Amino acid sequence: MIKTEETAESIKYGGLSNSEIMIVYYRFKKYMDDLEEGLSKNQISKTVNTPMGKGTAIMQVPDEHIQKFKATEYYKLSKAVVAKLGPIVELLQECDDNFKQLADELR
Repeated sequence: MIKTEETAESIKYGGLSNSEIMIVYYRFKKYMDDLEEGLSKNQISKTVNTPMGKGTAIMQVPDEHIQKFKATEYYKLSKAVVAKLGPIVELLQECDDNFKQLADELR
């Protein structure tokens, strides 16, 4: 049997390369960080179409709406994805300088 050399990029987890895992993590992390910032201020945002193009509407909501949202499966799963991918991404960056550079680009 021929043994092929595996590179850091050829190893796949669930079909995702290390770089793809990093992209998913940083996109989700930014999304969750922005979401958490708004929720901490009891604000939600929504993209709306205006005569001048797309804009973002920010609305104040009562704390009970924030708590209901935080109890949703969507919110819990989103937080879990970031929490689970974080240590993997940290390990990738510690092991390979190319991933450190990619992380700097993605932040």
